[in-house]
Amino acid sequence: MVQNIPLALMIQKSFNDALLKISLETSPVFIGVLAVRDYQFLYVNQYGFELLGYKNLEEINESIQKNEFRKHDNLAENREERLKKIVIGKEYKEENEFLKADGSSFWGILTCHYFEADAEGFLLKKLDDISDKKQAEKRLLEVEARSEAIFQHASIGVILVNREREIVLANEYSEKLFGYQKGELANQKLDLLIPSDIREKHIGLQNNYMHHPTNRPMGIGLDLKAQKKDGSMFSVEISLSHFSENNHHFYVAFINDSTLKKKSENDLLEKKAEIEKLNQYLENEVVKRTEALVKTMHQLEESKEDLEEALAKEKELGELKSRFVSMASHEFRTPLTTINSAVSLIQKFTNTEDQEKRDKYLARIKSAVGNLTDILEEFLSVGKLEEGKIEARYDSFDLQDLIIETTSDIKSMLKAGQSFEIEHEGKKSIVLDKSLIRKIIINLCSNAIKFSPENKKIAIKVLVNNKIEIEIKDNGIGISEEDQKHLFDRFFRGTNVTNIQGTGLGLHIVARYTELMNGKVELKSKLGEGTSIKIIFPN
Repeated sequence: MVQNIPLALMIQKSFNDALLKISLETSPVFIGVLAVRDYQFLYVNQYGFELLGYKNLEEINESIQKNEFRKHDNLAENREERLKKIVIGKEYKEENEFLKADGSSFWGILTCHYFEADAEGFLLKKLDDISDKKQAEKRLLEVEARSEAIFQHASIGVILVNREREIVLANEYSEKLFGYQKGELANQKLDLLIPSDIREKHIGLQNNYMHHPTNRPMGIGLDLKAQKKDGSMFSVEISLSHFSENNHHFYVAFINDSTLKKKSENDLLEKKAEIEKLNQYLENEVVKRTEALVKTMHQLEESKEDLEEALAKEKELGELKSRFVSMASHEFRTPLTTINSAVSLIQKFTNTEDQEKRDKYLARIKSAVGNLTDILEEFLSVGKLEEGKIEARYDSFDLQDLIIETTSDIKSMLKAGQSFEIEHEGKKSIVLDKSLIRKIIINLCSNAIKFSPENKKIAIKVLVNNKIEIEIKDNGIGISEEDQKHLFDRFFRGTNVTNIQGTGLGLHIVARYTELMNGKVELKSKLGEGTSIKIIFPN
């Protein structure tokens, strides 16, 4: 039995050495052992070489004498100080930007443990790559900043309320609208903004809405009033929306000051009453003043038509605002909800083996941010077009190069099996607004991708001779003849695409951009057989 003990110890030691080597070599982080006396690595695992891009210990030891792999470091001032901290505390940890052999850098967390063996001091260094985490944090901050900008700088009052009728958020426009300082409305009861004589009735109406919430305008046909901080009343138009988050219900009020609109309506009613009174008077004088009556009636008819036209335009504006509010609240909520849920799920995946899952949800965040940016760009483009702030800037450029470059930029949007098929005939150089042409191509190609199934080609045909023709054709779901009549109207969406995300502004913007360059748009489509859109310009 005594003779077997040394053999058992040798087996145990061999086993421990093998287990240690396997653990170090299979670790998905940089692990190295460094001798303190000459500050040289005695061991670095295989992943460590791959992470930093060095071939052997000699290259690593040469580099560590220069900068310890840190991108920003004063070696003369910091090495001795760090060694003292490690020896005293037995451990040192820092987050920094580290250099690879090729000069590129990455963010990591460096952990150092001090230990002694045979009266010599050693450091066990572990370096974790946290670049993906840093990128995710950066993208999340960008998303939050964009969302905050959209909310705070909206030119309409937006107030978020919980089930207890407490104001959770109020944007700057709403605070100014009601005469409050920044942040003063937060955590206040909504009753503060309701005229005192109808508060009790309003509480009942609000409770009923909370039990049966819908996205709709509030008080259709009524002259709604709201109360400012100083107690004064003013007319408002309100649209309501709602959403749930983590089993908490929230209600959104989009508020617009309609004082001027109400005044215009009252003025119109007063003028109409005056006209009716004058008509009655003229009818009583018809025998005596037949000739004068004909002339006066003609003038009154013209005035009546002007008034009716003004009322129709006001009604159209109101409907347009309502459609915008409904569209904006719906289109912004979808990507924001996606971002929120993806971030919540990312927080649950803390292990290294969960990287694939983290990448999946990070991709969702990136896609949602792209959707928000596209939606905002469309709204801004329509606003600039309506205000006449966009003008065509003509310049000479290579149309074929532009199309190749543009389709390359949006290849990431293609579904599985989709591809672009580009055919160019005639001259390459044209004189148009390059920026507007690029936006038109992106818009039409995006629609072709969105409304086409997988494994289908999208054809782009260009003909340049005495005129310039750019045709984009897909093999998608197509457009009905009835929908084609309204396809270029603002906010119009086909009856067969209600389940596909979109604002209904894309083709309207394409048509307006084309008009700015004296061009025209031709559309051919059939349900189930695809759509062809051709833009034509004089050359």
